[in-house]
Amino acid sequence: MSRIAKDLIELKRLSEGGAGALTQHLLREIAASLIAFGVADWRKGH
Repeated sequence: MSRIAKDLIELKRLSEGGAGALTQHLLREIAASLIAFGVADWRKGH
């Protein structure tokens, strides 16, 4: 598993454990970034 994947799983665990709004915000921003990257890549035909 990549380092990024491990870090994302840790952020998710922290947010579920009550680490607060900042952690949840970070997860949403990362998800939006990954989705935008995937959409852009799909539009380019890759």
